[in-house]
Amino acid sequence: MTGNEPAWAERYGAVQRLADLGTLVLNPSVHPRWVSPSRFWYDRATRAGAEYRLVDAESGDNTLIATHASVVAALGTALRRDLPPDAVILRSLDVDLDPLRLRFGYAGRGWRFDPATASLAQDAARPAPTWAVSPDGRRAISVRDHDLWVHDLAKGTEKRLTSDGAEDYAYGMGASRMRSVYDKYGLRAAPDGMWSPDSRLFFTLQTDEREVPELPATTYVPADGLRPTVHPNRTSLPGDAHVTEFRLFVLDPLTGAQFEPEHSRIPAGRMSDTPFAAETVWWSADGGTVYFVDLERGERAAHVRAFDVAAGTTTTLFSETSELALELSVSLYDPALIIPLAESGEFIWYSERTGRGHLYLYDLATGELVRPLTQGDWQVRELLRVDPVRREVSFLAGGIDPVESPYVRKVCVAGLDDGRVRVVSGEPGDHRVWRPRSWDIAVLSRTTGADIGRISGLSPDGDYFVETVGDVDRLPRSVLRRRTGEEIAVIETAIGDGLPDDWRWPERVTVPAADGSFELHGLLFLPPDQDPTRSYPLVDLVYGSPQESLVPTAAFVDYPTACTFVEAAGYAAFGAFCLVLDGRGTANRERAFRQASYGALQDVSNLDDHRATITALAARHPIDLDRVAITGFSGGGYLAALGALRHGDFFSVAVAASGNFDPRLFSHGFGERYQGPFDAAGYERAAAKTYAAGLQGHLMLIHGLEDFGVHPAQLFQFVQALIDENKDFDLVVLPVAGHEVTGYGMRRRLDHLVTHLFGSTPPPPVRMLDTRGIVMASEHADAELLASLHLAEGRIG
Repeated sequence: MTGNEPAWAERYGAVQRLADLGTLVLNPSVHPRWVSPSRFWYDRATRAGAEYRLVDAESGDNTLIATHASVVAALGTALRRDLPPDAVILRSLDVDLDPLRLRFGYAGRGWRFDPATASLAQDAARPAPTWAVSPDGRRAISVRDHDLWVHDLAKGTEKRLTSDGAEDYAYGMGASRMRSVYDKYGLRAAPDGMWSPDSRLFFTLQTDEREVPELPATTYVPADGLRPTVHPNRTSLPGDAHVTEFRLFVLDPLTGAQFEPEHSRIPAGRMSDTPFAAETVWWSADGGTVYFVDLERGERAAHVRAFDVAAGTTTTLFSETSELALELSVSLYDPALIIPLAESGEFIWYSERTGRGHLYLYDLATGELVRPLTQGDWQVRELLRVDPVRREVSFLAGGIDPVESPYVRKVCVAGLDDGRVRVVSGEPGDHRVWRPRSWDIAVLSRTTGADIGRISGLSPDGDYFVETVGDVDRLPRSVLRRRTGEEIAVIETAIGDGLPDDWRWPERVTVPAADGSFELHGLLFLPPDQDPTRSYPLVDLVYGSPQESLVPTAAFVDYPTACTFVEAAGYAAFGAFCLVLDGRGTANRERAFRQASYGALQDVSNLDDHRATITALAARHPIDLDRVAITGFSGGGYLAALGALRHGDFFSVAVAASGNFDPRLFSHGFGERYQGPFDAAGYERAAAKTYAAGLQGHLMLIHGLEDFGVHPAQLFQFVQALIDENKDFDLVVLPVAGHEVTGYGMRRRLDHLVTHLFGSTPPPPVRMLDTRGIVMASEHADAELLASLHLAEGRIG
C-alpha cells in the first residue's frame, strides 16, 4: 500500500450510508393507485415522513390527503399507545373518494381514517388481504389448514369447501419451498385462483408434491427453544422422476363441486411459479370457458388449452415448440407476456421465434395466427395493457432507439389491426410504467405494506399513464402523460440531498465481447477521491445467472437495481474502481446473446468477457491489474467463486455470497430450463466444486443456513471439495439468515477486501446493515409493536 493508510472506519461508514436507500434519494419513482378513471393517489416521501397525495389526471392538480404521521397519531389515540411513525406500516392502504377516507390494516384490524377530522374508526367489514374477493363483492375464497373456504361477506359466515388438503397436497398455494420463503418474509397473498366474470365459479389449483423428495432444511437457532428444527422442504431437482405439479380445476363455491379439465396437471416451472402467478390462465367473457397454458417440463413446448366447464371438454388451440428453452416472457420473475382479449375472442402471445422477443395476435376460437404485432431488431420487454376499444396494445420496448443501449426501454403502442408501432414517450433515458405485481416493486409490500396488485402506471381506461424516466448519470423524474404522450404534469422529481458530497455518477462502458461476437454494456464506478498519480484496485461486481441482467439502466428507480447501484458505489467509496458488466449468456437481450450460456451455466456472463473488459479499462484508467477482486450474491456468488477457481490468475480476491454453486441441488425448473435435460457430465461441468483444485488467491464464502432456496447443501458440498483439495478459504455462516447477506456478512466482506485487496488492516469491528438488513430491521420493529399490542388487547378499547 502506497501513501498514508486510509481512515477505514470512515470508509465503512460511507458504505453504510449508501446502503440506506431510504435516506439517499427521495421519490425516485411514483407508484399510482387509481381510484377513478382520472384520479390516483400515491405516497410522497419527505424528510418529515410520508404524505398521501391525490392527483387529478385531467388537470394535473396534486393535493395532500393526509400525512403518515397524522394517521399514526390517530392510531395511537385509538390504541392508547405511543406509536413511533417510522416503525408503523399501514397494510394495504387505499383511498375512497366519496366520502374521502383512507382504509388500511394494522394490528390485525381494518381501519378507516377521515382526513377532514383526523378521526379513526374500525372497519370491521374490510376483507382480509389474504382473501380472493369475487367481482360482485359478495363472496371470498381463503385458504386455511391447506383447504379452501368460502366466506359470505354480507352474512359474515364461512364454509369449508375441501377436506383433503395437506402440506404436500395443498389447495390454492404454490410449491412448499416457495411458501416457506413467503412465510419467512411475510409475503403471504390471496389464494392462487381466479373468479369467473359472473362471480359464479372459481378457477384454482391444488399443488401435488406427494412424490417429490425432501431436501431438508434446518433451523439451527430456533427462536422458541434449543433443539434445531428440521423443515421437510420438498424440492424437485433436475432429473427427478417426480416434480411438483399443479392440478387445475374449476370450483363451484355453492356446492363444492370440482370440474377438472384434461391435461390439468402442469409441472412447476418458471422458477416454481404457479400458472396463476405467471398469469397463464384466464376466463372467457361469458364465464363458460377457462384457458390455460400447459408448459411442458423442460419448457421447450407450450400449449394453449381451452376447457368448456359445462361440457367438460378440453381442446388444444395452439402450440409452440423450441429447440432450446421457450420463453413466455423476458423476466421469469414477472408474469408471462400473454394477454387475453376475451370480448373479441383473441389473445396476444409473446415469442422469440425470429430471434427477438415480439408480440403476435392469435384467434382464440381457431388457434390461428392473425398477424404479428411487433417486429424488428429490438424487443418487447413488458406488456402493459390492451385497449379492446381502440384496438391497441401498450408495452415497453427495449433497444428500439438505436442510439441508446439495447437495455433501455421506451413506452410504445401497437395497433391490433395493422401492427403499426409508435413510440409515445421516447425522450432519452430508461422509461418505466409500473404493472401490477411487478417483481421490481415487490419489496414495497414489505417496506410500506403496499398492495402491489393495486399499483398501475396506466389508468383503468388507458387515457393516462404515469412513467418514471431515469438514466445512470442523473436522478429520475415521474411524469403524468396522456395516452398520446403529451405531458400533463411532472408528479415528482427525485431529490438526492442524501447523496454524499463527493458523489460521482458512473461512466458507461461499451466494449466488444472477448470473441468479438456481441457488444457488451456496463458501468464503471470511480473512486470519489481519485488521485491521478496513484493506481487503484478494481472490484468486479457480478451476477451469473441467465434469467436476469445486472447492469442498471437508471439510478434508484426500483429496489433491485438500486441495490446494485449503491453496492457498486460503495466499493468506489471504499477506494476501488467497480465494474458492473453483463457478459454473454445473460438476459434482456436478443435470443442468441442470452442463449450463449445454454447447457453451460458455468459460462453465464462469460468471465472471459469480464477479463477482457477490465484489461481494456486499465488502458485508460489507473487500474492495478494485480489487484482485481470479484464478488456477487446468489448467481453472482456462483460466478465469483468460478472467478477464483477458473480465473484465479486474474481475480486475486473473491467473495461469494449465497452462491448457487450447483444446479443439481437447485430447482428442476431452473436447471432443466437453462442447463437442459439432466446429463450427469454436463451438470457436473456446471458445478463449482468440479473446479475446486483450481482455487488461487483469497476466497471468502458467505451463506445463510436458513436459505431454503439456495440450499446450504450446495455450500457445504463445495466446502468439502475445497477441503479435499487442501485449499485455504474463509467461511462465514449466518445461522438465522435466509437468502441474504446481512450487515454482519457485509462487514466481513469489507474486512476481506481491506486485508487481501488493499493489503491493509481492518478497523475494529464496525456494526453494519446492508440494504436487505435495513428492510428487515423495519419489519422487525413493526412485528415487535404488533406483538406488544396483541399482548395488551385486554386493555385496549
